[in-house]
Amino acid sequence: MLKGEQFMESPVQDKKIAQEVAEFIVNTKFEKLPKDTIEKGKEFILDTTGCIIGASQRPQAKALLAVMQAEGGAPHSSIFARGFKTSVMNAALINGSMGHMFDYDDDHREGIVHPTTVVFPAVFAVAEKLNASGKELLRAFVLGSEVMIRVGEAYLGQCFYQGFHPTGTVGVFGAAAGAASLLGLDAKQTTYALGLAGSFMAGTFEWQPEGSWQKPLQAGHAAMFGVFSALLGQQNFVGARTIFEGRSGVIRAYSYKDKYDCSLIAKDLGKKWEMVDTSIKVHACCRFLGPVADCALDLYKRGVRAKDVKGILAKVDNIVISSLCKPVERKIKPQTHVDAQFSLQYSAAVALVKNRAGVNEFTTDIIHDPEVLALAEKVTFELDPKAEAVYPKAYPATLVATLNDGRVVESHLDYPKGDPENPVTKEDMLNKFTSLTEKSFDQKRREKITGEIDKLEKLDNVAKLGDLVR
Repeated sequence: MLKGEQFMESPVQDKKIAQEVAEFIVNTKFEKLPKDTIEKGKEFILDTTGCIIGASQRPQAKALLAVMQAEGGAPHSSIFARGFKTSVMNAALINGSMGHMFDYDDDHREGIVHPTTVVFPAVFAVAEKLNASGKELLRAFVLGSEVMIRVGEAYLGQCFYQGFHPTGTVGVFGAAAGAASLLGLDAKQTTYALGLAGSFMAGTFEWQPEGSWQKPLQAGHAAMFGVFSALLGQQNFVGARTIFEGRSGVIRAYSYKDKYDCSLIAKDLGKKWEMVDTSIKVHACCRFLGPVADCALDLYKRGVRAKDVKGILAKVDNIVISSLCKPVERKIKPQTHVDAQFSLQYSAAVALVKNRAGVNEFTTDIIHDPEVLALAEKVTFELDPKAEAVYPKAYPATLVATLNDGRVVESHLDYPKGDPENPVTKEDMLNKFTSLTEKSFDQKRREKITGEIDKLEKLDNVAKLGDLVR
């Protein structure tokens, strides 16, 4: 017997966080899941399925596919909207990356992560290979999302200041947890998987200065290596029990100025479900800019037009100013679609000019629109202490438009459209799904996909859904 196995099996006085989480995963059966976690889970799966399919023809997707197809892979799991299968890990990487390419996928405020684009591709790839049922898939997805979000919350909204992209870093734990669930790992093996996952945390914000393409790849990487960690755990490959709270554990190591709270990972685990508070995005820009875009749309609704604007002042929290407003020259004149997605000035301007902030408003054609760029130059910003005080529990924003005739029109929003406090409707979600998928699939096929996801817990084999989305 390996020494590591002896260590794990010896009596331990102090149970570690990874062990608590592992026991939660193993012991929480589908029947124990609250109804709202199941219903919300299906909504998030539908939303991200649309995002994956919608991005399947993007240049980034084509480049990634060229590399991965050349590498090959046993045909176990579907690549959405591309008509072929590949290995479980490759499918998790490709679908996870595609799901994040528009930055249109769901996200969680306090975890500051995009959970579904990591967890769903991971668990779907495993479930399809195993011919798992819809119930098994949903259980794995809910549990994986819960773990990912809680690990993100432990950083208290500060890891951005350290330069880390939390979807890419903590996402691997959610993917590992979900995959472990489907693989039927016991508590010891699941603890191993979580410990191993900490070795694959990766993702920084250095893609932002030049608008590079690597941000979505970081989501796919997390999905892929979460699956890998679970598969190693299945083989009793020993992982660290102390991966979270240890002296060299990932929470302290990835924290900003040692600001963190490890206790949030397991606090009220199984009693309070964080995953139900995930937000559906209605704008294809950075989540922090959702309320800014909503305020711009409100100004438009109230009669404000770009030609009449002398200036717009945005009052926001510090994370927006530090990450999405500077350098000013690149924010008011974005060079790539990524620049535009992560620019307060551009997002406010395009929403007001086009009365929309969807995928099309962040394409390379629109980002050079003279009217949008002229307005972007008139957008300034300042710190709002009230917004800073509630971050990351909320991301309020205020836009103050001063018009050429001297009038001042102000719009304020605490919770943007799509937040739990300001939810989208089922019609909103179906319209979003249609807009993302209509170029890939005809109406009949789209309706079959939405129908299968709507009754996912009744599906006897998720491979049937794989056949539809492939």
